[in-house]
Amino acid sequence: MLTRFMGTGTTVALGLVLPALGAHAQTAATAPAPVATAPPATVAATVPAPAPASAAPENEAPKKGWSVTAGAQYRELAVIDDMNRNDSIVLWSFGGSVEAFKGGRVSIRTGLSERFVAQPEESGWLLRDTAIGLGYATPLELGSKTLELNHKVQVFLPTSRASLAQDLYCAPQYVLAASMEVVHGLSVSFSPDVRYRWHKFAERDSQVGEMNVRWEIDAGGGLDWTFLESDTFGSLTIGASASSGWQKYYTANDTRPSKASDPAAWAQGYGWEAHLGYDPLKYLSLGASLEQGGSVLRDGIVNVFFAHRDETEMAFTVTGTY
Repeated sequence: MLTRFMGTGTTVALGLVLPALGAHAQTAATAPAPVATAPPATVAATVPAPAPASAAPENEAPKKGWSVTAGAQYRELAVIDDMNRNDSIVLWSFGGSVEAFKGGRVSIRTGLSERFVAQPEESGWLLRDTAIGLGYATPLELGSKTLELNHKVQVFLPTSRASLAQDLYCAPQYVLAASMEVVHGLSVSFSPDVRYRWHKFAERDSQVGEMNVRWEIDAGGGLDWTFLESDTFGSLTIGASASSGWQKYYTANDTRPSKASDPAAWAQGYGWEAHLGYDPLKYLSLGASLEQGGSVLRDGIVNVFFAHRDETEMAFTVTGTY
């Protein structure tokens, strides 16, 4: 559920690397995520952590009037056995942005997911949802410090199989990314966001009477330390973040057997991640992360895991921005 992680030189606001959802949930969660996608089946797939404060937002880098970005992220569970080997996945992302006015950029992004184990007679390649957005920076001077405030409004369009199967019309989202460098190289960040999923039908296309997710509210904070900045060797950053999120489902007209159909409660999820980012060149970013996320309530009781063999994931990312 975590990382909107990219290295320092990456265009984070393009969101080309999904928030760290579980590999099993990524293809079903490609509408409005981080680091991602169509409506998730569980709250565990909706708790993105904030982008590292050291990462450059879309409306700051690069400084020219346009940019194009391509990236790939390989994801797998930290513990692999024969039962979950097909959870390994590669997420391919492509996008671009153009300056619409001073401090504001319009962006578009889309991508593909590649599974190494596909269903019989099916390709392992699937299209992900497409996002169109507007990002705007409003830095705030606080004495000798600057609070970087980056606003992003975007709309996810249902181009993935999962979104089309659930008759998603669109999913608008607002994200506020706030960050400040407290001392040289050390930054703190906070990132709340809210999403609305507009479906044709309240009920999901499933056998257990689940309802579609209607509202999602997420918030998270993180720390990043850039301890190497060199014109010759590039920059190296380490960091970590934690987040929590809430889902509200569409209301059912009758009694449903599924726990995901309770019209009264907001289902809560949580997540954390730790990452390492390296920018060897101006236009290239490399990253590695360890991530965990899940539901707060399991079988009706609070049961939060720091790590879980079916949820803790590793992710390796490469991103190029020009």
